[in-house]
Amino acid sequence: MIQLFSLFILPCLLFAEITTSSISSDHASYDGSALVLKGDVQLDHVLGKMESTEARLMREDQEGPFSTIYLHDQVRILLKNHGHVLCHIADFNFNTMEGKLFPKNGEKIRFVNLERGMNLASKGAQILFARKFDELKIAKIIANQSVDVEYGKDFSLTADGATYIDDQSRLIEAAHNCILTHFDDRIHADKIQLFPDSSKVVLEAPRGNLKPTIFSDTSAVSFSCDKLTWEQAPQLLTLYGNILVEDDAIGTIESKDEVELRQKFQDEKWMVSSILAKGKTKLFYRGQENLHHTLISHGEMNLDGERLIMTAQRSEQSPITYLHDGMRLEADYAQLDYAQNEGGIAPEKLFLSGGIRLTGERDHLRCGIADQLVYYPDTKRMILTAKTGDRVLFWDDEQHLSISAKEVHIIQTDRGENVKGVGNIRFVFSSTESTLLKKLFPFYRPQGVTP
Repeated sequence: MIQLFSLFILPCLLFAEITTSSISSDHASYDGSALVLKGDVQLDHVLGKMESTEARLMREDQEGPFSTIYLHDQVRILLKNHGHVLCHIADFNFNTMEGKLFPKNGEKIRFVNLERGMNLASKGAQILFARKFDELKIAKIIANQSVDVEYGKDFSLTADGATYIDDQSRLIEAAHNCILTHFDDRIHADKIQLFPDSSKVVLEAPRGNLKPTIFSDTSAVSFSCDKLTWEQAPQLLTLYGNILVEDDAIGTIESKDEVELRQKFQDEKWMVSSILAKGKTKLFYRGQENLHHTLISHGEMNLDGERLIMTAQRSEQSPITYLHDGMRLEADYAQLDYAQNEGGIAPEKLFLSGGIRLTGERDHLRCGIADQLVYYPDTKRMILTAKTGDRVLFWDDEQHLSISAKEVHIIQTDRGENVKGVGNIRFVFSSTESTLLKKLFPFYRPQGVTP
């Protein structure tokens, strides 16, 4: 092993763009412009410790400083700030402050522990350096072929290309054919940004599957949207714009605004445990023959998988809308209770409350008002009730039916719909009731009026 500290070479190195404090190798030669090293080459450099089988240190002219380092075969660079680099060839030019890395045929360049728990591999890479005072660091890595990124213990990313930027934001930005994997979760995206300092991932035009879920033993939540942010603490995925979320157990959720998917660690897995939608949201459920419905909310819609309850609140401007069996109902609040079955969960009971308005979904042949509604899908029974001092009003033009009662029951049977009143029933509306229905539903045509 030859240690090189000659007065001829060292001053050039110490005051050149390349700041190298010690050089060693098995063999060395110098022709006035290039220093050639072979066999167990080691360079202590301001960037870090460099190792290879061969190296060439060059300068542009005999009087100038050494400005480039070319390393070949089994290249290993131990960076001073963090991590290390493994490749077959490293070609550094410290005049232009850039470098090029190449792997061995069939292998990849590897940046190990580039950030905390972040590794990057690629078939090709370009490096841009930045100097701060007497320090030199990698400011940018442009990985341009078959990129793999490992992020912490749980995330991995593949893409055609990626760029690492070491600035105030500190991020990796991948583009083209991006795939993010998190345990069994798999998401495709046009662009993915990883922010290691904030433990956040941002995806543009994502579409993929999250599984397992707390809602079903076999299905996955599939989704697409304009943008997604994934915060690792507290494992929260927020979807923005043109959102579509689908699950066999809960149906299809559409939203233009914002949907939050929250995961919890259970049974050694991360699984989707809750869904919170904000703004105008539609829930379509077509999972069972006895319950096909649509729920529309302009406020918040929240599915709590642990409590097996979905709730929805009206906004200041718009009530909740519920569509079922040709009926359209509006209310201030909705609660859908689920029950466990063999495959996961299924709707068990729907509860609506507050200013309920009932009309036909496609026609103006019926209307009604109530304070509460309960629907049981197993028995296909709907119960409309009024609070103390009020009455349920129900009118059906096709059946020539007017009912004023404490409760109105609507039951779907094989022979059709059965409507009946319960508690102090009247089959003709009072003038006050008729006036109220006419005010709320202009299409209402009274069939009879009592004083």
